[in-house]
Amino acid sequence: MSTQPTYKAVIIGLTGIGARRPTEPGGLPLYGGAPRSHAAAYHQHPRTEVVGVCDIRPEALENFQRDWGDVWPNVNCYTDYQAMLAAEQPDLVSVVTPDHLHADITVAAAAQPSVRAILCEKPIATTLADADRMIAAAAQHDVLLSIEHTRRWAPQFHAARELIRSGELGPLRSITVNMYSPRSMLFRNGTHMVDMIGFFAEAEPQWVFAELEEGFDHFTEYKSDGGHDPATDPAATAYIHYANGVRAIYHSVKVTMPGSQFELLCDKGRIEVSDRELVVVRGESHYAWSRTTLPAGDYMQTHQLGAVAELIHVLEQGGALISPGAAARQAVAIMLAMLQSHAAGNVRVNVA
Repeated sequence: MSTQPTYKAVIIGLTGIGARRPTEPGGLPLYGGAPRSHAAAYHQHPRTEVVGVCDIRPEALENFQRDWGDVWPNVNCYTDYQAMLAAEQPDLVSVVTPDHLHADITVAAAAQPSVRAILCEKPIATTLADADRMIAAAAQHDVLLSIEHTRRWAPQFHAARELIRSGELGPLRSITVNMYSPRSMLFRNGTHMVDMIGFFAEAEPQWVFAELEEGFDHFTEYKSDGGHDPATDPAATAYIHYANGVRAIYHSVKVTMPGSQFELLCDKGRIEVSDRELVVVRGESHYAWSRTTLPAGDYMQTHQLGAVAELIHVLEQGGALISPGAAARQAVAIMLAMLQSHAAGNVRVNVA
């Protein structure tokens, strides 16, 4: 009887998205809370084991041992990620540090002989030079590089794209996304929305014009603190033109109301898709529109767990990743073009 291998994983960066453990309901026959962190995803995947974690904050390491000690009692803790990579010889590496620190860690992990796949938090980087060297290092060492733009493993967004691809509603004409919350920050959370615009457009972005929120005329390059303070990362409004003629509007506002929603306009109807639901709207006349809520399906492995499951599937079966470095680079290129457009007086800027 053959057994499938277990993959050794390490996590670099123990913030909430790196190490949060979901709350399990008490007294109910429900088990396995949705894993919305890297640690929780490795816990729920039957073929992965976390052997090492790293953070420069001793309290973060202590919290991890407290929260996950019953699952991984022998996990080794480090404050130096290079020492951890050398000592643990992992197969899988999660990079969950602040945005501007991804590049050096990813390049070092790719060069580690044991490493076969890297799951890096979004955005891939905060400069195109850093994104390019991350992508090059992964290619040079034949390491899979997946960027954790979470919605690329969410069923409702795939259902929406498959409906567009089917041609039932005619060709996609425009994409509008609205993002609201006190943390409607371009690099921290807006990267998800910009990435999903590309997910639906399925073409190269050509040019952008944009306006940042007031008070960010100085923000000509990434100058945030890793996403902790909304005052360091702007909300923005932008127009993005794609090579296939698709027009996209990105709009974010820092308000109390939370959430986001995409409107995908096709010739014969439109799709409204969000983290909450998937709705198809068809117009019989100017006065009569039908609204149909579509089921997207239930799956065992989605979001962060989907990202881990996909890495293992592609390692063993081959194929392409849904969130490769090149797609994530595209999102960064658009966001940087938005900064350039605002700084130059809201003019049209080509996407690099």
